[in-house]
Amino acid sequence: MTAPTKLGTDKWTVIILLGLSGQIAWNVENSWFNTFVFDTITPDPKPIAAMVAVSAIVATITTLIMGTLSDRMGKRKPFIVIGYLLWALSTMAFPMAAWAKNVQLAIFLVIFLDAVMTFLGSTANDAAFNAWVTDITDSSNRGTVEGVMLILPIIAIMLGMGVSGLLIDVFGYYTFFLTLGFAVLIMGAVGAALLKESPDLAPQSMAKNKGLIAELFLVFSPQNIRQNSSLFLVLLTMTIFMTSQQIVIPYELIYLNNYLGISKTTAGILTTIIAPVTILLALPVGKLCDRGHGLTVLIIGLIIGSTGQLLFSMSTELWMLAVTGVMKSMSFLTLIVMGAWIRNLMPANARGKFQGVRLIFFVMIPMIIGPSIGSWLIGNFGIATSLNGNQGFIPVPLIFQVSAVLSLFSLVPIYYFHRHSFHRNPG
Repeated sequence: MTAPTKLGTDKWTVIILLGLSGQIAWNVENSWFNTFVFDTITPDPKPIAAMVAVSAIVATITTLIMGTLSDRMGKRKPFIVIGYLLWALSTMAFPMAAWAKNVQLAIFLVIFLDAVMTFLGSTANDAAFNAWVTDITDSSNRGTVEGVMLILPIIAIMLGMGVSGLLIDVFGYYTFFLTLGFAVLIMGAVGAALLKESPDLAPQSMAKNKGLIAELFLVFSPQNIRQNSSLFLVLLTMTIFMTSQQIVIPYELIYLNNYLGISKTTAGILTTIIAPVTILLALPVGKLCDRGHGLTVLIIGLIIGSTGQLLFSMSTELWMLAVTGVMKSMSFLTLIVMGAWIRNLMPANARGKFQGVRLIFFVMIPMIIGPSIGSWLIGNFGIATSLNGNQGFIPVPLIFQVSAVLSLFSLVPIYYFHRHSFHRNPG
């Protein structure tokens, strides 16, 4: 086995700064946009499901188009520099939606502003930054890099939950959004300034006689799917797994606050207890993946994670929520494995474009289907409540139980992936 390629301090600094600032911004959107809507506009779960779905569609289309453009231009940095600046500013602007007195107008504004933020974030982070990371890594170090990349959202969650819950409880949502947006702005600006393009990156020509949109559709041609069948099996696995998680993610904080009666500050402390365990395991898992043990890690992680999700739904005491929360977080370690496999299996001349393809399976499909399932479960089995005369429902443990069962179905495409013979060894 050859020694892993070393990246150097400068590249690691850029990965950490841009990766962490981006994950802080995404954590604010994924966790606190939903509670903001529930607490200040309406407790109806349907607007949250709609906001998540629109965001997923915008993210995927944006990443497909901007990723393809960055491939064709042979440049990632302009997309990152401009994108991170405007992304941070749009995060600060989000709470202005609640200034609208009419509830329907406020709902429209939160969905619109979330879509704007998603467009900017997907351009900067999902399309350009992720493609840049693939540009500068190779199969000898991608598992390790993917382990670090998974640690960053966990750190972001610790900051976003631990600090954010306290900020919201003490100062309110407006101060919170301004503070986190400013942090993203500073970190993103420094990271983008240090970033250097990969010397191997060169402009990619369009497929012959094909426009941009037609070129994007070529990705899903039967011939291309057959040529990249191993990649699409991994993407399908990711879709099933992330759909199961998205049944819960938009509503988990609302569940803790309103069903279990846990304050935002306490919920943040709970997260800071759970997260370090995942951080400690992320790098060893990445190294195991580099050494060819990814499949074993993935299967064990899915089983432990789904068991933890089920037990979490039965927990009411903080210590039990912490223990089962650690268990259910183990399933996210499988993203290190799938992420490394996907980077290894991506066509080298279309990495930006395939960041968009990845988002179809990782973001768009799961974030349309998962929150809709969650919303339906809450609407039919949740506890009725109201806010300023607007009727809604409080999430109940059933969403975690359905999520746990669905996540195990991720093992089906993995079975075929394992049996499938392919030229590139994903690790």
